[in-house]
Amino acid sequence: MKTLYLTLVGCALLGATEALSQEASSPFSAEFSFEMQSDFTVNSSAPGEEINNTFATIEGGLSFALTPQTSINSTLVLEQITAPTSDSFLEDHGLYAEELYFAYDFGAAQVVLGKFNPAFGIAWDVAPGIYGVDFAEDYEITEKIGASLTMPFSVGQGAHELTLAIFNADRTVLSESLGENRGRTRLSDGGVSNTDGPESVAVSLSGAFGPTEYNLGLQSQARGVGDVADQTGIVGGLRREFATGALPVTVLVEAAYFDNFDGTRDSATFATLGVEAPVGPVTLSAVYALRDVKNLPQDQLTTVSGEIEIADGLTAALAYRYGDEGGVESHTIGALLAKEF
Repeated sequence: MKTLYLTLVGCALLGATEALSQEASSPFSAEFSFEMQSDFTVNSSAPGEEINNTFATIEGGLSFALTPQTSINSTLVLEQITAPTSDSFLEDHGLYAEELYFAYDFGAAQVVLGKFNPAFGIAWDVAPGIYGVDFAEDYEITEKIGASLTMPFSVGQGAHELTLAIFNADRTVLSESLGENRGRTRLSDGGVSNTDGPESVAVSLSGAFGPTEYNLGLQSQARGVGDVADQTGIVGGLRREFATGALPVTVLVEAAYFDNFDGTRDSATFATLGVEAPVGPVTLSAVYALRDVKNLPQDQLTTVSGEIEIADGLTAALAYRYGDEGGVESHTIGALLAKEF
């Protein structure tokens, strides 16, 4: 009941904000999405992992313009906080602020101060299908306190963007969540970038040359309590749509390498290959992903998905996921209903 209440409150708040944003004179603007997903692990080599989990995810991007150049922005997320160990239906959800920052646009550059997600890679966001992002999410950088500078520029006919960020892990009250409380992050928890001050850095370059989009990134995340070394990493990716007759095919390739992954002495390599194509009203996609952490079994992920728009902004998807993770093989069937505003 608590989870359902939180979900309804989240929808009401985001809907009210959207109504405000539609007024031409209002300084408010909002974008938000609602997802309902059900994962059914139909077969697993680990006892007890054949479970059905249904959960909701609501994300709201809210902005208040102080001036034409200055704004206060936030990203609110309502999602399942604790991974279930048995069948679960809309349980253990919490609401938290993933981002809350001040932004100033100079025209030639934009400065961000506060809690934000430093740019590094894109496969964790754009890999196709319900499960295509699963491995790449391991190196997404989120919920950091600090500052970033973004500088757009043009080369030939292509638009590009260089972003520099300096940060540390969020240990404020914003690291907690309402509803299911994930707890406040402490310095003693350790983990890379969990340091006294902004000692971690990420640099990202992205853009496009014609139909080919690219992204490059470097990072150095300082070791926290209990870690043995700073984590350093590099990422690179390409995304392009190929016109193959009447069937355009979009291909995504991204790879990342880390030294002293998660503050250990071990290296780690990630790779994501995704393909998607519209076939009539249905968009079909497939992803193969690899996660190779030194001294651990190599993990592999294969997914196949089909997605269809059933109304304006409302999509439904079905997917199959095969995972070989930590020596455990699993087969999962998933369904997703998503609405964007």
